[in-house]
Amino acid sequence: MNKYLKWGLILLFVIVNVTIFIVVAGMRSPEVAGIRRSPEVAGMRRSPEVAGMRRSPEVAGMRSPEVAGIRRSPEVAGMRPPEVAGMRRSPEVAGMRPPEVAGMRPPEVAGMRPPEVAGMRSPEVAGMRSPEVAGMRRSPEVAGMRGSPEVAGMRPPEVAGIRLPEVAGMRSPKMHRAILAPQPARNLCPYRTSTQNITPLNNTKHLLVSAYLDNRVKDWDLRIIGIFRRDSILPLHCFFCCRSYFSNHSTLASIEQHTDNFGFPFVTTDVMCQIPVGCDATHVTLSIHPDSMEAHQQMFLPIGNQESSGTEERRPQFNFTVCISNLFGDYNNVLQFTQALEMYRLLGVDRVVVYKTSCGPDLDRLLHSYSQEGLVEIVPWPIDKHLQPSRGWLYTEHGGDLHYFGQLTTLNECIYRYMDRSRYVLLNDIDEIIVPYNQRSLMPLMNELQQQHPKAGVFLIENHIFPKHHFEPSAKFHMPQWEGVPGVNILEHIYREEPNRRIVWHPYKMIVQPRMVEQTSVHSVLKNFGNTFKVPPDVCRIVHVRVALQRRLTKEQLHIDSRLWDFHDKLIPNVDKALRRIGMIS
Repeated sequence: MNKYLKWGLILLFVIVNVTIFIVVAGMRSPEVAGIRRSPEVAGMRRSPEVAGMRRSPEVAGMRSPEVAGIRRSPEVAGMRPPEVAGMRRSPEVAGMRPPEVAGMRPPEVAGMRPPEVAGMRSPEVAGMRSPEVAGMRRSPEVAGMRGSPEVAGMRPPEVAGIRLPEVAGMRSPKMHRAILAPQPARNLCPYRTSTQNITPLNNTKHLLVSAYLDNRVKDWDLRIIGIFRRDSILPLHCFFCCRSYFSNHSTLASIEQHTDNFGFPFVTTDVMCQIPVGCDATHVTLSIHPDSMEAHQQMFLPIGNQESSGTEERRPQFNFTVCISNLFGDYNNVLQFTQALEMYRLLGVDRVVVYKTSCGPDLDRLLHSYSQEGLVEIVPWPIDKHLQPSRGWLYTEHGGDLHYFGQLTTLNECIYRYMDRSRYVLLNDIDEIIVPYNQRSLMPLMNELQQQHPKAGVFLIENHIFPKHHFEPSAKFHMPQWEGVPGVNILEHIYREEPNRRIVWHPYKMIVQPRMVEQTSVHSVLKNFGNTFKVPPDVCRIVHVRVALQRRLTKEQLHIDSRLWDFHDKLIPNVDKALRRIGMIS
């Protein structure tokens, strides 16, 4: 009997409190509950009459002055009577779960959620937080009840698992924030950036290579280096990305083919662009139409030499950079190229740039080894994926689309690539070494030449052939450890041809100040801003070990030139170290 009396008292307590909530609270009656989505009200959310109602005591969770103040009134704030406050930890209550209650979930109660209660979220209760209830949260009668012995462990069937329908939904009416309309995505630029060194220009037969700021030519701001088909030149328009946005304003380009094409259908071409006023250009593309929609379909090129746009003159990162144009086929002359690289290092060269289409496997390993240590930059040059490049220099003899795998294009590209980064650029082939004969390195040579010829920006160095079939008889520098390494040992070839000066044309290679060159060919520049000086061969010459040019000359008719032997004490151990690094010698 006592057990059922306890259950009855608890149930009566819950019913009384819920009844108070229903009677007093800001009820959501059926008429109110439904009004939320009624068509008449759906659009009313922002009307002045409703917008202002959000804070009215009758609507917004009804916190009337009498109730709002009650939370902090001295009579209520913190009020927990001693007989209640102390009850939480009283020994009589602390552990009290009477045996008859502890495990009790009688069969008739277990899981009991009467149908009229289960799922019941009556409209009168949903969302209800009346002022009297809001203030009741901390009332002494309720606050202290949490630990009362009658309640502590007891979960009567009606309360067990209780989310009583009348209480479960007791929340203040939901206030809806304004939802901002979605903003259109910003017109970011570039849309597509080329990461390749050769980029086809859509809707044309042309190829784009790179773009660089260049304000040295009046009325123009930027130069795009490309490979254009000579019989398909059409007007082009320049489009820019201005730091982060696309400039709808295009500028008409100036297209200039280089004069050296050697009869091939494709030629190195410069496209000059004006940058629109106010545009901080970072990327550029070309289009045959002035319409910007067509330009969106093109690949954008990043613009190099951004430092050139400033007026402050910067000190170059390097003093000397060697540009070696076009490595192709299965060329695998490892020994000679290793010797050339180590000679350049001894002469003061900071960087060697190699444009590589393909090469032999051993040379490929060597290149990557030097690339990892920073001496060599490998520029991938997949010209054979776009054209049928020629292995020769003259179209009528060798055919193909383009001279020597694009040699002229890569030489020009290398000049602009290092225009702001290197004080001097050397333009020569992979088996050629520009060697000073009166100084131990290139810097004192160039200091002397610049002092004598301050307006010169191009220095022509005469090419001298050392036939590789003539060997030095003593075999002084025949190194046994190099016998298994593919390639030529240049230290064994000291017999030099004297150039035939009776012919009008004689090959030179060059040392240039890159900012004083606009266009170059293989043996001379096409356009430059300063003077050109031919360096006497007794001051500096090219050591070029290769097949004889004048094959009728005997060894006795050749000149002995052992200049490279002056570097043997450092050259040989450095070559050994490089070959050992790639496993070519033990």
